[in-house]
Amino acid sequence: MQKRLKDYVRYSSQEALAEAFRQLADSSRRINQWIDKNLPRTERRILFVNLLASSADYLEISTQSSSMHISVLALSTRSLYEMNLRLRTMLEDESEIGKWASELVTDKVEVFKGILELDPQGQSADKREILENEIVRLNAIVKKHKLPEVKRPESAGSITKRVGLEKEHKGLFKLFSKLIHPSSYLVNHYQGAASDENRMILQIHAQLYAIDTIQRICGALSVPEEISTPYGHQQA
Repeated sequence: MQKRLKDYVRYSSQEALAEAFRQLADSSRRINQWIDKNLPRTERRILFVNLLASSADYLEISTQSSSMHISVLALSTRSLYEMNLRLRTMLEDESEIGKWASELVTDKVEVFKGILELDPQGQSADKREILENEIVRLNAIVKKHKLPEVKRPESAGSITKRVGLEKEHKGLFKLFSKLIHPSSYLVNHYQGAASDENRMILQIHAQLYAIDTIQRICGALSVPEEISTPYGHQQA
């Protein structure tokens, strides 16, 4: 008889998993506090702190995910994974730091344009003018400070080609695409989509990428070992 994934992995209780996620979130916040107090404020440091803070937020979501729709855990895991990818690119190539920072401006502009397109007639002329002027101001900032122009954020798939995670990415995104979006699998066979095996895979990878993010940032910023550990415990 062919064995399945659950035949190779021993499960921990959901309470233990929630505690593991909580420990990782607490570690991320503790490390950020040390960084804020001890390291000079640079663009690089700011971006790394933001990644840790956001990781902590998604880890907190994961602590509650066992009683929530499987799409919540899938979204949290995907977010932790994509932030880890972005961090890897910045550590391998310093120019990526500027690009990532510049994407903030691109994202803001796209959000404001989206608001204008969604409500072309309903908003007052004054509100529309405020948004339009803000778009002009943000574009001017890019030119003034000679920030890298990012017309479209780089996809996770493209990033994986540069950091050597193409094979893993293909597997993960097949899972993400079916568990985050209202696919036929998720809608018409929820019991299977939310199986213990699927939850376990998501929980394991959420921890793996969160831990890797913590380790890489601590290494890059020379965070003392007594601050950076423990990272929490991986559970399955």
